[in-house]
Amino acid sequence: MTMESLLTALAVGVLGGGSLFLTLLTLPGNWLLLLVAVGAQAWAMFAGTALPYSPWTLAALVALAVGGEVAETAMGAAGAKAGGARGRGAWGAMIGSLVGALVGTVALAFLPLAGTLLGALGGAAVGAMAGELTYGDRGALDTVKPAAGAAIGRFAGILVKFAIGVLMWVVAVTAAAWD
Repeated sequence: MTMESLLTALAVGVLGGGSLFLTLLTLPGNWLLLLVAVGAQAWAMFAGTALPYSPWTLAALVALAVGGEVAETAMGAAGAKAGGARGRGAWGAMIGSLVGALVGTVALAFLPLAGTLLGALGGAAVGAMAGELTYGDRGALDTVKPAAGAAIGRFAGILVKFAIGVLMWVVAVTAAAWD
């Protein structure tokens, strides 16, 4: 460890740690953390100093970021399925979550950052309900359980994505500290 590598690790730790907070709000915090690591790598290249990351470490960070996105999206659908949703309800939960996050960001702008989270959870529920209603054999009250499952699953997905982000943070900081 050199003073240079410790300063790099400190910068990645502080900036990357801030990005983890964004992940909890359904914003792309894990991707921002990856961007911080790539930025540290680029800085070292231009400065002509030792590179903080190997290509394998950067590839692992990319794989973890992709895995976090897949887990977050799939868990909303899995929650809807656990609540009794069928295929269209599960797809509705995934699509509704994405649309809800966008709508929540705009419509609930008076709740900075939290609007995105509320929109994603509400969108998953509304999407699951809408998907289930397309079958025509259930009433609106019968879709409450799949909708609740979708919202709970989406929230669980956010927590799993956050845990993956914490793992990414540990890898990025540790790798930057040792050269």
